[in-house]
Amino acid sequence: MNFDTDRQTLDELGIFPNANNHKSIFALFDNTRTIGGKYKLSEIFNKPLTDVSEIKNRIETIRYFLNSDTLLLLDKQTCDFAEFYLKKHYHIRPFPHIIGFFEKMIYTFNNNNDYYVIQQGIGYTLSILNTLLNFFEAGVEFPPLLLDLRTIVLETFASDDFIFIKGLINKPKINAIELARTDRILRHSAADQVKILLDIVYQLDLYASVSLPAKQLGFTLPVIKDNGQSILGFEGLFHPFINNPVVNDVAFDNDHNLCFVTGTNMAGKSTFLKAVGISIYLSQLGFPVPANYMETSVFDGLITTINIDDNIDKGHSHFYSEVLRVKHVAKKISESKNVFVIFDELFRGTNVKDAYDASLAIISAFAKVRKCFFMVSTHIVEVANDLQSIDTIDFRYMETVFDNGNPTYSYKFKEGITEERLGMWIVKNEGIVEIIEGAINS
Repeated sequence: MNFDTDRQTLDELGIFPNANNHKSIFALFDNTRTIGGKYKLSEIFNKPLTDVSEIKNRIETIRYFLNSDTLLLLDKQTCDFAEFYLKKHYHIRPFPHIIGFFEKMIYTFNNNNDYYVIQQGIGYTLSILNTLLNFFEAGVEFPPLLLDLRTIVLETFASDDFIFIKGLINKPKINAIELARTDRILRHSAADQVKILLDIVYQLDLYASVSLPAKQLGFTLPVIKDNGQSILGFEGLFHPFINNPVVNDVAFDNDHNLCFVTGTNMAGKSTFLKAVGISIYLSQLGFPVPANYMETSVFDGLITTINIDDNIDKGHSHFYSEVLRVKHVAKKISESKNVFVIFDELFRGTNVKDAYDASLAIISAFAKVRKCFFMVSTHIVEVANDLQSIDTIDFRYMETVFDNGNPTYSYKFKEGITEERLGMWIVKNEGIVEIIEGAINS
């Protein structure tokens, strides 16, 4: 089953770069050294997993690279040239057993560049295969996914063609006869096996790349729970794009499936909600997450509504766009999907009375859906008073403290509901009324 998310969620969380996001989560993990590795990373990033065993296998693979001192000596230029050589069309000769000297002469007289590409391409390809063999012949204890890849590599090199190639890897100089035979093997008789081996090289490049942020940025690998209970818990969660971030904790389970978040403008609500969403997405990839600790069951999908606009083309107001988004979530829930849902400033696009009534109705309904988890922030604090009787809702707020009449933000996620409001303070602090009155008197 595919993990259910959409373009709006990916854009709001900054998973991939776009016109509004100069930074992206993808870029944090893109330390690949090869074009093939980068392609593999992009492919994986677009397909979060929903199978527990697949996620765990990927986590253990990345853990191996995290804990290992093994270096993959891959060079972009080497891999690029090898790919160019291997994809270059191979012309089958009518005299396959011709000695290498005459083969070389044919190359030379037909196209001098062809012989150079073959010679260099073979050298680079042998270098890559040597890196692959050294990695898997190290004799260390590999996790399941790497064991499967190791089996493929060793079985491939047990064939006659690859025994011959292995014998050339550390040979100081390859003669013309050996060069001609190797060319036939790599680009003709064993071309499919070579593609498989290169694909494994790119997978290793991908996993080595993913392990770097965990080492450099303080990420950790998630703990996946599969006991049949829905659970999500963070210790020391932070947003990866914040310098010197304040870390916070939050937890969900079947008895507490909705987190109701209040707080003033600029207190850090949206950033924290995004950090939760980013970590859920990464955990479903089996990737490291920005937290000191994360444990989670597996979700079927992730839907966020953080930055929603009116749709002029369809004639939808901001409020109607919000309603359609809530309807979209309701349909996903009705499909019996276990999704994590984030709404930031629910129903901000309408008047206070309608926003109050709609928020109360929707949040009350969400709280009854125990199979899903919800995080909802709102600018209408009064809704919280009518929700406190629902025991599945946890109330949290982002702290703002006024010091000498000026707000300061701790960015700490605390238990309870805050009544602090900042909107009018901002208006007064900017002196807007005075500017207008000045215009009247001028």
